[in-house]
Amino acid sequence: MNNPSRTTRSRHVGGAVLILLCLLAAGGCAQTIDVTSADVSRAIAGNYRAEAMVLKEKSVAIAESAVRYEHLFGSQSDWVSGAKQLSQYYAVAAQDLERRAETYEEAARTGQPRRR
Repeated sequence: MNNPSRTTRSRHVGGAVLILLCLLAAGGCAQTIDVTSADVSRAIAGNYRAEAMVLKEKSVAIAESAVRYEHLFGSQSDWVSGAKQLSQYYAVAAQDLERRAETYEEAARTGQPRRR
């Protein structure tokens, strides 16, 4: 027969072991990163620039779609206005990422982040 107190005890032990393993794994993953180092700043700037490029490409592609939609549905179509708005959104978001990249690049050059 199954002993209910033994089953409950083994569940508690299993849960405790699982929590201990999670804590050990989290402790092993924790590292201190010097975010002020020039290499890290350049890497972050590179990531921002790459994301900005993706958004610029999306903006151009959607702007081209807006032109096609205009030929198909007319200039007053919701498809056209929506595509133009989305294209503009991506363009503005790309500019924001470019500004962030410039901030990190300046930090890499000078060791001090630029003040806004």
